[in-house]
Amino acid sequence: MVDSPIEPGAAVALRFTKYDGSRHWEYDLLALGVDSSGVWLGGWPGDLCSRPGKVIDPGAHWVTLIPHLGDWVATWNAPGGVLGAALYIDVTDSPRWVRDPTGEPEWTLAAVDLDLDVVRRFTGQAYIDDEDEFEEHRVGWGYPDGLARRARETADALLAAVLAHAEPFGEVGTAWLTRCREWTRLEVAGRRGRRGPEPSGRCR
Repeated sequence: MVDSPIEPGAAVALRFTKYDGSRHWEYDLLALGVDSSGVWLGGWPGDLCSRPGKVIDPGAHWVTLIPHLGDWVATWNAPGGVLGAALYIDVTDSPRWVRDPTGEPEWTLAAVDLDLDVVRRFTGQAYIDDEDEFEEHRVGWGYPDGLARRARETADALLAAVLAHAEPFGEVGTAWLTRCREWTRLEVAGRRGRRGPEPSGRCR
């Protein structure tokens, strides 16, 4: 749980590393809102995701959930972009919120990516991915036994939840993605520090 509420419209920097400390995926999103599942962040076509040696534009809207409790980060992708996964869940250590009131962005979400991913493709097929990478790093980087066991258990539990369409992997995530597609970036950013009706315009 965050130290203080993240306002809708606030910019959030997501910074993932690997267990050896090397940089992994980095991207900036806008906070859409908070519910019982966690903090929901939105991305728009043209937003870039980067890691050393690679930069991609997903080419579609997406929403990312940072759970209040859980060692994972989940992303729902709209169809029509370059990504083949409708839902992609990164197994991580416990995500950590860092707030710098004078920073831009003010909020950073940091997490260590532990290789395992739970994927649901647009076809509906769901599976655990990158198990070979997990085993390679578990041995090569010396994952503690407890950390490796929790990562494996988390991936198994997430896959079961995805297959059962348990929330937020049923209708909740799709509903937040629909909201992101209906709102423009300017509308979401303009909600910061303001109370009133939620934006209703189509995202452009």
